[in-house]
Amino acid sequence: MADAKDLYATLGIAKNATDEEIKRAYRKLAREHHPDVNPGKPEAEERFKAVAAAYDVLSNREKRALYDEFGEEGLRGGFDPEQARAYRRWADGHRPTTSGSDQVPFDFDLSELLQRGRRQRPREAAFPIDGEDLYAAVELDLATALRGTELELQVPSRSTCDACAGSGEQPGRAPETCPTCAGSGRAQVIQGPMRMTSACPTCGGSGKLHAPCAACHGQGFLISEQTLRVRIPAGAEEGDELRVRGKGAPGLFGGAPGDVLIRTHVRPHAHFTRDGLDLRLTLPITVGEARRGGTIGVPTPAGMVNMKVPPRSQQGAQLRLKGKGVQRGNARGDLYVRLDIRMPEADDEALTSLLTQTDAFYTRDVREGIAL
Repeated sequence: MADAKDLYATLGIAKNATDEEIKRAYRKLAREHHPDVNPGKPEAEERFKAVAAAYDVLSNREKRALYDEFGEEGLRGGFDPEQARAYRRWADGHRPTTSGSDQVPFDFDLSELLQRGRRQRPREAAFPIDGEDLYAAVELDLATALRGTELELQVPSRSTCDACAGSGEQPGRAPETCPTCAGSGRAQVIQGPMRMTSACPTCGGSGKLHAPCAACHGQGFLISEQTLRVRIPAGAEEGDELRVRGKGAPGLFGGAPGDVLIRTHVRPHAHFTRDGLDLRLTLPITVGEARRGGTIGVPTPAGMVNMKVPPRSQQGAQLRLKGKGVQRGNARGDLYVRLDIRMPEADDEALTSLLTQTDAFYTRDVREGIAL
């Protein structure tokens, strides 16, 4: 899971920094960016807040361990690290396949499903809540992206627990009074010299503790999976996003299910580069082909085609094959071929003598006009 920001970088310390190094870095930056030292400078105040937030996490060993393992996702309220690790193990054992024999690497961002999802209100006040979207990244080589492919994804899904109807509570068992707040739903929080009250962290402000459902362990949902067949259209490019509607996490209280969003990553090709709908290729030719011209084969997304090389072609000359680039829907680009004249590799005296004789046929200095 990618971090929106790096808390270690915020404090300017290494990831293996000791507690003392963390404290020292925080004190230095807090003094430097404190609003009292920088009156009228909102950027300093924002920096001070960022430094304080980073220190709050990295100075707490439990929070720091979660951040190191899961990034900022691990700091969200209701995050379940065991559930996250279970998802990670699940994802490591599943990979989608194309309709052919090639494997297509992929990765799911399961951040939404890794939340406990305890957003239910009491049944009499429940309202529809739409399901979360699931995100997948699919890595394709250029040829597959240009021609399109079909994938089978094993998509994780969250379904409402039937045993407790999504409440997370053990049916038929009465709730107990929360021992932390004695049923008030409020708890006292101490931050330095300040004392304040907030919702009780044990019962979430309800004042009651409910026995967890044995089937879902209090989550209110169960994890299952579904096989999803997805067609990546021809001409897919880096960063394309394909939305499969209604195949994400299910909604609550009659809410609509979420979607699956698949983002494509296209690996660079050794010879072809892409420029919108156009393709570019540097194609080696022999000295003889460049001098006399002729017809040579050129690979394209649709297969090999013949291309005419004009006589006396020079190094770097660019030829265009119209309509032989990327096809995306009804649009089609061109293929631009840059000629790369290759000298013979053989170490032969007769060949060297022959090529030396060609110097007499140049009508002007080939380096004429080149100056700095």
